[in-house]
Amino acid sequence: MAKNPQRAAPIGEWELPNQDLLAALGTFVIAWSGIETTVEAGIHKQTGLPPLESSIITAGLMFKSRTAILSSLLNRNPEKNAQALAIVRQIEALSDRNDIVHGIIGGNKTKIWFNRRKTGRKFTSKIEDYDLERLRALALKYADLSGELFKALGLTKDSYLKFLQQAHNDANRA
Repeated sequence: MAKNPQRAAPIGEWELPNQDLLAALGTFVIAWSGIETTVEAGIHKQTGLPPLESSIITAGLMFKSRTAILSSLLNRNPEKNAQALAIVRQIEALSDRNDIVHGIIGGNKTKIWFNRRKTGRKFTSKIEDYDLERLRALALKYADLSGELFKALGLTKDSYLKFLQQAHNDANRA
């Protein structure tokens, strides 16, 4: 079976990406944060724990563990939670996030690339290029998924903000 060809690692190509690319990368990071926080708020709602205790449990977990916990909680009533479960599965299947968040970053004026390196049975190294259009499309996709999950979990703006604010305030009480 033929492997997908990979281009050679860029040498001497790096320069600061243009402002639009940097802004698109920042927008992607913010959109991803919305997904992470919505998953946490969903776990909080499903467990009924106080915000601080819920945050203590979820804050140190990797994203895969958080989505597994949320899925397990939602699967207590899979018919009622079918839409939320489907969205969580879509989110779990997103591979771009790992390239971007865990990759070595390089770039030039017109694109940013991420070198995703993994160890397993064999070390692998993959370079993915992201131009402005691809980054913006991903940011919109992730923001949309965050909003869809928010709605499917029955969260409200008030409950979401209260969860975050109360956990923060309780953690910082003297």
